[in-house]
Amino acid sequence: MSVREEAQMSVDAESAGRRMEGQCRSSQKYLLLHVWCGLLTMALVIMAAFIASIKPKSEQPSGSQENSPAVSARFSPEGLVGKSSSYIELQTHFSENVWTTHVACKSCSLSLRQNCIYFNSSSHERSHFFFYAQVVFRKNLTRNLVMLIRNASEYAKKEERILVTGESATVGGVWLGKMVTLTGGDSVRLSITGEYSRSDSFWGAFQLY
Repeated sequence: MSVREEAQMSVDAESAGRRMEGQCRSSQKYLLLHVWCGLLTMALVIMAAFIASIKPKSEQPSGSQENSPAVSARFSPEGLVGKSSSYIELQTHFSENVWTTHVACKSCSLSLRQNCIYFNSSSHERSHFFFYAQVVFRKNLTRNLVMLIRNASEYAKKEERILVTGESATVGGVWLGKMVTLTGGDSVRLSITGEYSRSDSFWGAFQLY
């Protein structure tokens, strides 16, 4: 074998070694990429499961759907006698959206005025109340909406403010609850968008301190 042929064989062997080394490195990178994609997919699945598990809890404060009409029993003003200085609950049985007093304390600071719950403290003092509402919708609409709204007040120069909202696109109940600070002379109303059951819907408030 000549020197030229030996040199050519050496070059061929070196080239083959480089190709094998390159293929090995490429194979390792491909494997690492597969492992990384697998870990990323697993992380996304775990994150999605975690978000799905906490989502119902995060929605509860602003408003949630409840199909049971027994909410009134849990926050019934009748059960607050001796525990709260003021309480009132409203209901309606008319075709119009006219609220009437279902139960209320005697000589207390909450009263029904012009379809609103009115805080009639003469000293314009601040006090804390818990407002609640349950509205049972009859039809599936794109947006069945319930809002508790504090009305504008000329005396305290307050603008109208939405306190809490709840909505549903299905038949069933929407439950709202919100702690609210009111000054004497403030009033709160309930706004409902959608066809609802008058006999199963109610709202009210009781004084906390």
